[in-house]
Parts: sequence; structure tokens; C-alpha cells
Amino acid sequence: MMAEALQAGVAEIDVTPPVGTNQGGFGNRDHGAIGIHDPLRAKALALSDGDRTVALVTCDILSLAYAFTDPLFERVTEVTGLPSDQVMLTTSHTHSGPITRGIAGFPRPDDAYLAVLREKLVSVARMALDHQRPATVAFARGAVQVGINRREMTPEGMKLGRNPEGPVAPYVDVMAVRDEQGDLLAAYFSHAAHAVVLGGDNYLISADYPGYAQSAIEAVYPGSLALFAQGCCGDINAERGDGTFSQAQRLGRMLAGAVVKTVEEAEPQDEVTLAFAAAGLDIPLEDPPPVAEAAARVEALRETYEAAEADGNEVRVRLERNRLRRAERILKLAEQGVTGQTQRFDLKAFRIGRVGLIGLPGEVFVEYALNLDAASPFEQNFVLAYSNGCIGYVPTADAYPGGGYEVSSAIDYYGTLMLSPASEQVILEEAGELLASLA
Repeated sequence: MMAEALQAGVAEIDVTPPVGTNQGGFGNRDHGAIGIHDPLRAKALALSDGDRTVALVTCDILSLAYAFTDPLFERVTEVTGLPSDQVMLTTSHTHSGPITRGIAGFPRPDDAYLAVLREKLVSVARMALDHQRPATVAFARGAVQVGINRREMTPEGMKLGRNPEGPVAPYVDVMAVRDEQGDLLAAYFSHAAHAVVLGGDNYLISADYPGYAQSAIEAVYPGSLALFAQGCCGDINAERGDGTFSQAQRLGRMLAGAVVKTVEEAEPQDEVTLAFAAAGLDIPLEDPPPVAEAAARVEALRETYEAAEADGNEVRVRLERNRLRRAERILKLAEQGVTGQTQRFDLKAFRIGRVGLIGLPGEVFVEYALNLDAASPFEQNFVLAYSNGCIGYVPTADAYPGGGYEVSSAIDYYGTLMLSPASEQVILEEAGELLASLA
């Protein structure tokens, strides 16, 4: 039965950067993109129940900083009148797209491209809001897994590898939106796996496997849009195989097949009302190490940096210089006795009928999604990462003793001090309360 009050609108826009753009995600690239393999797109799904309106925006982009998203949401409100708490922006985390935020040790992002990207995201939200029509929504969860837990413990320590025993989220959450004739308007779907099939040796712009998945779904349902919202994949890599476009296409089709099956199985909700909530947290950071320890790290990294300079490898010099500079900042904090610092962490949550969506702003470990899903009052939950900004890796407390890239190394690119293990409980409690407030 058609829920008379429910309206939906969809829109898309091309956000492909120009050839020559520096790509993000891998630190070993030494020049810009040499071509466009497949386009990057931003898409929006607007939903209104007669009283409330929300907009879900997705984008084939690596990640975005608060310095980008804050003025973006202000601009959306200025142009559309929709408050920022009612807009969810999630990126796919493709490592073959452009650099879109300042990441230490990487080339600077193209400010001109970022300005255009911001306006395009505003435009796609406005188009979706302006072209709403009567619709139904249906939800379901399908079985699929295109990734593997990547935190592999070896005799030499934790590395980025394969951990078949590690946690994953082996499913795809799907929202199917249909018009009055029953034709599919949009398939909004979320799965958790780093978009890294294409490695650092790829110099072609690409949306990686999520792009292939979206295109395959749209081929099955002509006239529809498929919107991919990345899940909590901080410790999950796509199965890279041979790292080719063929492998990215294979995984994309696997995911698309599960989405199509789930779309066809999903039962429409007769009455759908919307709700939304947001919260801003200040989550704890680790304190600096003792001065002697911090000073020893500076000296060790200075030697590494000097060795890189002697080798003449420009990429390695750039990365090692950044690591040294961060270590020097940490030493200064230690000498000053700085403690108790925090990190901004914004949360947004929506209720669509009997289903909850919550967006987390970082490279969140999959266990967060599993825990929030289990504790939520809703019958199904989309737990999204890389949403409304990205602060870096968000590990679980249990991951810290093992160390590894996400816990010990990636912070060199993202900032000064790492999140404290205590941040997990703070995030889970607030996110859980936010979802419960919408039930």
C-alpha cells in the first residue's frame, strides 16, 4: 500500500577530477593521475514524510575533513533550507580518487577542485530535494562478503595482511525506494570493505569496486540510481586478488548481485515516518609519552629521514620528513606536560520507518557496527563510517595492545596524538543513546 505522505527524490552529478590530479590513499605515488578509467559520482536521496525531510548523500571520494564538511553543510542549509542535522554525507573511501583533504606527507589537495566539489554536492542535494514524488521504501539485509579482516599477527608483529578468523560484517544493508508504478528509483546500500582493490601503482582515476557495484545495479534497473555508503571497514580490506580492474569489477558484481537479490526480497513499509538526531562529542586522546621516550623517537626518525635523503627517493623523503615533524610536535607536547586533549567526533542518526541509520566520522573498525547493530532498538541498522567528515582511524580498545598500522602508524598522516582506547566506550554509549532516542 502506498504511504501517501512519503515522497522521495534522487539525483546524481559527476565529480571526476581532471587528469593530473594527485590521488589519495597510498603514500607511494610519485605523480598525478594519467587518465580516467571510470567516472566518480555523487548522488543524493531525499525523503520526506510530510513533516520531516532528510537527505542522504554519497560520493565516490576517499574522505573529507571537517574543514570541508562544515562549510558544505552551511551552504546546503543556505541553498535548500535543510538544517545540517538532516543531511548525511558518506564517502566510498576509494583509494583511486583525488586527494581531498590535507594529509601530512602527501601532496596538497587541489583547492580549486575542492571548491567545485563542494558546490556540486550542494547541487546534487538540492536537485534531489526539488524532484520528490510519491514513493515507498523497503528494507532488507542480504548475505555477501567481498573483504577480509586485514589485521594479521605475525612473529614480527601486526601487519596489514589477511586474518580469516578476524571479525567482518558479511552482509549488505539495502533500502529500496520505488515510485507509484513500482519502478525502482534508488537502491541505497552499505557494505564494509576498504576500496583498495587497485593499489598504489594505479594512476587512473577510479571508483574501485563500489563504482562497479553501483553501475551493475543501475544496469539491472534502468532509470534508477544506486547509492553506496561505506560501512565500518577500518580493519577490513576488499579481497585484492591480483589488484586489477577485472578484480574490482568481479567484487563489484558480487556485491551488486547481493543488492539486487535483496531489493527483490525487501517488503515495503506501509507507513514511514522520519526522525533525526545529532550529537557532538569530544573523545579522549592518548597523552604524550614520557619526554625521554619522545626524544628517542625523534632521534631515531631523524636518522631514518637522513637515510632517505641520502637515497634520493623523493616519496620516501616526503613521508619520513612528515614522520619526523610529527615526532617533534609530540616531543614538544611531552616537554610542556600537555595532557587530557580531545578530538571532535560528530554523530548523526536517522530513523526511516522501523530502520535506523547512524553515521560515524572516521575509519571505524567493523566491531563498532556489529556492537551497535546488536544493541540498537531497530530491526535493521545502517552503521556508516566516513560520514560527515573523517578524523582518522577509530580502533577498538582491544586493538591497541597489538599495535599495527591503524593503531600506531596511520596517525602520522592524520594528526598528532592518537585516540585513547577509552574512546570506544564513549562513542558506543553516545551512538547507542542517539539511536535509542529515535525509536
